[in-house]
Amino acid sequence: MKGIKLIENKKLATKSTFIVEINGNKTKFLAKEILSNGTIKYYPFYENDGKIEHKYKSIVCISIESKTIIKSGISVNEAKGFGFTSPKGVSNFFYFFQEKFPTINEILITSNQETKIEKTKLILNVKDFNAIEKRTGGFVENKKNESQNLYQSILHKLLPSEIDPPTKSNYVSGTLQSFIDRYTNIKFSKEETEELTDMLINSGLPHETLIAAKTEFDIVYIEDIVNEYKENLKQTTDTATLEEKWHQFFKKHTWIFSQIFSFPAVFLGEKVNVGGHNITGSKDKIVDFLYRNKINNNIAFIEIKTHLTTLVAATEYRNDLYPVSNQLTGAIIQVLDQKNTLLKNYHTIVGNEAESLNSICVVIAGDTSKYKKKGQGSSFELFRWSNKDVLIIPFNELLEKIENLLDLFKKKKID
Repeated sequence: MKGIKLIENKKLATKSTFIVEINGNKTKFLAKEILSNGTIKYYPFYENDGKIEHKYKSIVCISIESKTIIKSGISVNEAKGFGFTSPKGVSNFFYFFQEKFPTINEILITSNQETKIEKTKLILNVKDFNAIEKRTGGFVENKKNESQNLYQSILHKLLPSEIDPPTKSNYVSGTLQSFIDRYTNIKFSKEETEELTDMLINSGLPHETLIAAKTEFDIVYIEDIVNEYKENLKQTTDTATLEEKWHQFFKKHTWIFSQIFSFPAVFLGEKVNVGGHNITGSKDKIVDFLYRNKINNNIAFIEIKTHLTTLVAATEYRNDLYPVSNQLTGAIIQVLDQKNTLLKNYHTIVGNEAESLNSICVVIAGDTSKYKKKGQGSSFELFRWSNKDVLIIPFNELLEKIENLLDLFKKKKID
């Protein structure tokens, strides 16, 4: 703006104030204050038919705290009337901001406080301000590239012999989040996931960065599984539907069972018919999950019940000793029978995929954290560790194994 300059109006102990002079004529418009503590307050303005008016509808003042360094994003040029700058989109951002927060009249940029709103003031940490400029700047540059490619494409179609087709735009750093923010509930296909993985691997990112990213993914993935597991544990009615729900959960996350074994385990199949057929097929024997030892191919049988399966009786046998429940002994006999039946039909069912070398049997059932009476827990432990043929894992214990794995990943992230 021509003919604009600031002149000192008052110099007090607490601050100095400056007003706008236009073409040699003083106005009463307060444009700048320098406080004794080093903070500078700018009052953005523009000239309208010889009059000086506020530049923004509701933002009256932009304050920069002492020792806070701002390299760009705000103009402190009095000839331009102060305010947020346009080239990187900061100005448009704050036009949007004031529509959302019409009662905010001051923006304070600070290096000493976190970003927050206090009454009619937005306290904005300088790091957050720089992040805003980076994000909006990436968006502006990306839109410029898109526009130029569009114009080039139109001209190429109109004048193909005169204008080359547009080249692919270079990726503008910082625009990925802008792309993601445009959409909700993004669900990548398997092919897209593989392409994104390849892009990351071949992106030139440092190996340490890629490992850190994988650790983050692993943590989120396992946290989601833990949350789903805990939701299942909230169910209080023991039904066939609940047992099937657990089956589907473990089918989706078959790696969980590798936390049980002391050897590297490989998933072999679920709901496997191990034999026992009669002429009608009504006596088929189905094992929930089959695993094999990756080293020696030995088979492991896993039978799934529910977390509500009773493990020990509610009535004491004598002196704080409790007998195991019929549900538990039934599950043990069931999985042993499945093992015995498969051995009789071994080569027909399994072929050369696995071996049976005194195969391991596992029952996932019950929840020992629900014991209320003295002796119930110790009675169960005495029984299960004396049972050499079947490993019994309560649901709460399996959850602990998954959570321990999650803790390991979190520790790896910290390290």
